[in-house]
Amino acid sequence: MNSKGQTTEGKDGWRNVRFEVLERIDKLPSLNSVIHEFLVLSKKDYYSAADFERVISKDQALVARLLRVANSALYGRSRTIRSIPEAVVLIGLDNLKRIVYAISTEGLTRRELVHYDFQSDGGFWLHSMAVGLAAQVFGAAAPGAGLRGEEAFVAGLMHDIGKLIIDDFLPGEDRAPVSLEQEQEAVGLDHAELAEYLLKQWNLPPEITDAVRNHHGSPEDDACSAGGVLLGLAEGVCDQWGVGRKTPVDLSQEMPALPFLPAMTRIGLEEDRWESLVWDVRQQLADCENLYRLGA
Repeated sequence: MNSKGQTTEGKDGWRNVRFEVLERIDKLPSLNSVIHEFLVLSKKDYYSAADFERVISKDQALVARLLRVANSALYGRSRTIRSIPEAVVLIGLDNLKRIVYAISTEGLTRRELVHYDFQSDGGFWLHSMAVGLAAQVFGAAAPGAGLRGEEAFVAGLMHDIGKLIIDDFLPGEDRAPVSLEQEQEAVGLDHAELAEYLLKQWNLPPEITDAVRNHHGSPEDDACSAGGVLLGLAEGVCDQWGVGRKTPVDLSQEMPALPFLPAMTRIGLEEDRWESLVWDVRQQLADCENLYRLGA
């Protein structure tokens, strides 16, 4: 049943709520143009910190917030960082890009969802960021993943945004696991299908939209894209730790490779690299919550 009491069933139910859903889509903040420009840069064989600076300097509010985070205790610098080139030298280009992506998508990812089982006070943001970071780590090591590092990160960051719309149509008030079938009953589409629609509206590359659409697919299904398998792997690892779903999160919990072998095989990820890659993911996730607290 939707917010106006109309009953919706399966795919045909999309016709019953489409205007309400589209109305909510129109009210969502769009993606900052910086994300598009970063994705274009990432496809080049070489780009410099100066290219990075040229892109973000178009948005002075973004620059100000970026420097505030760079000067925070999170990065523990002994002297004040006053410019983007200084920040690149002192905390690294990869760290700065991570902060920029977090800031540029916060209008979407910092929302509180009332029907899904994310923890209150930032759970959806933490989950989204964690899946993006894990996808970036695994994607860089997997020759068959189908997504470059930046694309993998953005796909992971955006993979659940369909839930922002569906949350308004779900019954009850409890934070609980919501199945794809329940989502389809509520609006006629599941969150992966709706996210694909949103990302296409925002003109993100097809590699990203396709991966997001398929992130709940089976690794053994040829119709499921390799990018979708990569996102499913990243989300599976983050969900095993409960990132964004419970607190505190124990990243020291063992992460055996066995449940993920079909996905690893599909994207060409060697099993003997698993432990070191999981360690890398842990390192990337360790400061996620602090970054959220800084308002990034």
